[in-house]
Amino acid sequence: MHDVMIYQKKNTPFMRSNAYTNCYEFMFVLSKGKPNTFHPLKTKTARHGPEMLVHNKGPDGVNKKVLKELKKEKTRTNIWAYAVGYGGTTTDKVAFEHPAVFPEKLAEDHILSWTNPGDLVFDPMCGSGTTGKMALINNRRFIGVDISKEYIAIAKKRIEILTTKLI
Repeated sequence: MHDVMIYQKKNTPFMRSNAYTNCYEFMFVLSKGKPNTFHPLKTKTARHGPEMLVHNKGPDGVNKKVLKELKKEKTRTNIWAYAVGYGGTTTDKVAFEHPAVFPEKLAEDHILSWTNPGDLVFDPMCGSGTTGKMALINNRRFIGVDISKEYIAIAKKRIEILTTKLI
């Protein structure tokens, strides 16, 4: 287990009547040893430039400050938020033949974080083919497996539509 992350759904489609609505899923980053690749995704910081920052607070409780440079961006946290539903998850109508479609941006962000162009991306529960689609768009090779023949058919349709557009 290299990392545990959270996928937060920005606009949950279902409300529960007797409990709080679940608006997240865990994402596990598994690696045999240290991952070969890590390209951290960045987010803009609210403030940047020179600023007096707290440095080395003494036992007397006095905050000593020193002039430091705040960076324009920082590495994202391990909680990633994405919209769900048509337009948020994807605009591929065929994808919604599957009951639980992952956002394309979520798959793409993982692919860009953990792989390089030309690398092989494996999805052992490929469902509607979102990971495969985003792997191909980002110049990665892809292997997808699913126990459901119906889901494999949906994934194949999405990949065929994509490859037709790319040609």
